[in-house]
Amino acid sequence: MHHTRLLPALVAVLLVAVGCTSLQRVIGYKYQAAQAQATARIDGRIDTEGPSKGVLVVVLGKAAENPNDPATGVDTYVRVRPGTYAFRVTPGRYQVGAYEDRNQNGLLDPGERGSQVSGSLVLEVGPGETVSRDISLKTGQRIEGLTESIDVLGLVERDSRQQGEFSLWAWSVQGAICHDLNDAAFGPAAGSRGLWEIMDFLNEGIAGIYFLEPYDPGRIPVLFVHGLSGYPRQFSTLIEGLDRKKYQPWFYFYPSGFSLDALSTHLATLLGRLQVKHRFDEIAIVAHSMGGLVAQGAIFKYKEETHRDDVRLFVSISTPWGGDVKSQGIEGAHVELPASFKDMNPSSNFLRWIFYRDEDRKQRRRLPKAVEYHMIFGFRMAGSSSVANDGAVSVASQTRIEAQEQALTIRALDYGHVDILHSPEVVARLNYLLDHRF
Repeated sequence: MHHTRLLPALVAVLLVAVGCTSLQRVIGYKYQAAQAQATARIDGRIDTEGPSKGVLVVVLGKAAENPNDPATGVDTYVRVRPGTYAFRVTPGRYQVGAYEDRNQNGLLDPGERGSQVSGSLVLEVGPGETVSRDISLKTGQRIEGLTESIDVLGLVERDSRQQGEFSLWAWSVQGAICHDLNDAAFGPAAGSRGLWEIMDFLNEGIAGIYFLEPYDPGRIPVLFVHGLSGYPRQFSTLIEGLDRKKYQPWFYFYPSGFSLDALSTHLATLLGRLQVKHRFDEIAIVAHSMGGLVAQGAIFKYKEETHRDDVRLFVSISTPWGGDVKSQGIEGAHVELPASFKDMNPSSNFLRWIFYRDEDRKQRRRLPKAVEYHMIFGFRMAGSSSVANDGAVSVASQTRIEAQEQALTIRALDYGHVDILHSPEVVARLNYLLDHRF
């Protein structure tokens, strides 16, 4: 069957699946996707001569029109150890530098080795282009003329409108306090915007990791990750059921219309920044629906980036590990739909990547040994169907064999796809798993 014939029915099914009632969102998404595709990327490696002796901070600056003027601070990329860095930017002229934060105080101090941004090679990058620049900090290298400490992160802070002119991923929440989950900013309308208005969601500074109270080193973080078109308020029952004397709830709010690869990278990067800032060494991740895919990808990338074993517990709830067959007709369809839809195709590269290291699916990719993984899934069907499901995701997808093989326990519950988040059984199960692990 031709894609043009399949398209109306396909779009209708997808719109019902995410709770959207008109094509207006789909039409608007085309503009949002065009904006995303017009952004540019600056990436490379940051290495040190000899062993690194602290956190490595790559600094991005907007090059001045006058070569004699200093660059304007735009963004930073923080690494626990040498490796790759990347910035997503608007087209323009940029410069990069780096320094080694030996005492991990978040400041560039006199005596710490580093390379200046101003005076470095100007990188011109156009729409959709990628420019690479490797940086190596040499033994004994210093920034000339530096006599007092500089808060580099403070230099690049600005409001969301100004930030949108520069690095699009930089304006991400990193531990801001959410005082009220009932605020509309964390409800269903915001979740829908995250799916269909991806660039507005980013530019307005909504995406990132939120805390419900100031960080407490004496309590273990529990990070909640929502699914497609999801939103933080969906976890209110689970959060209310936590022992707040032992655990502190965090949540990752993200534009779910982006590719799952980009989102898992974003989450891993934010976790890395928060680890550098707060130096936690234990964290649990609880993910619902598609959020389980994002979370597992982030766990792999966080481990690869940091070589740390901070993630100790991972609980997935109703996650479509096998994808969604409704997404199979999207490739080649003559309409622009969210990249996450494409990644939900059972044969997508992302779904292969989170379980296999090779295209032939012979080398399994498994969670780090420090991670205890537990699977929870629902089976309460809505309406008539010949396929067992929870009203949104098939039981077969939720229980993909590769995911089962990683799970220490598997719990099936008679609830629907979203209702399961408010069930007393899941509240009790989560608290049991937390107390057992920590």
